[in-house]
Amino acid sequence: MTPMWEAMLGSGLGRVEREAAMVQDTPLRRFGTVGEVAAAAVYLASDESGYTTGAELVIDGGLLAGSAVSPGRAEEG
Repeated sequence: MTPMWEAMLGSGLGRVEREAAMVQDTPLRRFGTVGEVAAAAVYLASDESGYTTGAELVIDGGLLAGSAVSPGRAEEG
């Protein structure tokens, strides 16, 4: 949850509902925090990541790994 979301989420009435709708297909059912992204960056910048090469860290709450929605799939009905 960073300022880039403010334009989409707005403020006042309905914000909580808009937040819930945006994360409904995310397995963790919530927005990530600035601290969670920062922790990954700190790891990569630290000596602890010394044996990490060619890796891609996806920090998306599991959206790509476990979303029930498939991009481009037509809705059946």
